[in-house]
Amino acid sequence: MGRRAQNDEEVTLGLTPLIDVVLLLLVFYMVTTAFVDREIDLQLPESAASAVPDERKKLTIEIGQNGSLALNGKRTTIKALDLTIEIEASSDQIKSVEIRADKNVIHGRVIEVLGIVKKHGVESVGIAVKQKSQ
Repeated sequence: MGRRAQNDEEVTLGLTPLIDVVLLLLVFYMVTTAFVDREIDLQLPESAASAVPDERKKLTIEIGQNGSLALNGKRTTIKALDLTIEIEASSDQIKSVEIRADKNVIHGRVIEVLGIVKKHGVESVGIAVKQKSQ
């Protein structure tokens, strides 16, 4: 019967090159993927007029439909928002604040945030809207 010769080597599949290729693909997709920094899904109200805000030293506050808050894309609470704006305003780090509120948010929540911003002396406050289609 067929016997194997003693000098025949067993064939194996090398996994190291396969792992290298998979890791390179993973790094490629991580680098090329656009990460969305918005934590709150917003539907902005429409308006016929809108202004372009000053981007220098600007804070962006987002208010979700359920009243949830995010500051510059990071979820926060009303107390943490108040403290952050107080610190930034006292060190003259804020030039303007943009409030992005969902069109279905309770009006009182927007007024509460506006009150905090004004309490700390920030004069340039804008409310983001979606340009109304004509």
